Amino acid sequence: MKRIILVALFLLFPLLAYAQPSILFDSEKYDFGPVSDIDTIEHIFEFTNTGDKELIIDKVIAS
Repeated sequence: MKRIILVALFLLFPLLAYAQPSILFDSEKYDFGPVSDIDTIEHIFEFTNTGDKELIIDKVIAS
């Protein structure tokens, strides 16, 4: 019984090791045009997790 479990784990481990999130954006850039310091602007970037593991976004930095 232990041998069957070990063989199953050995065969499934590579599948688990390659599981990862992958992000796909509809668009990666947006040109806001001329903007003054007092303007409030926003844009929504839509994306999809095309991977097979949970995608966690924990740090976002504007450039």
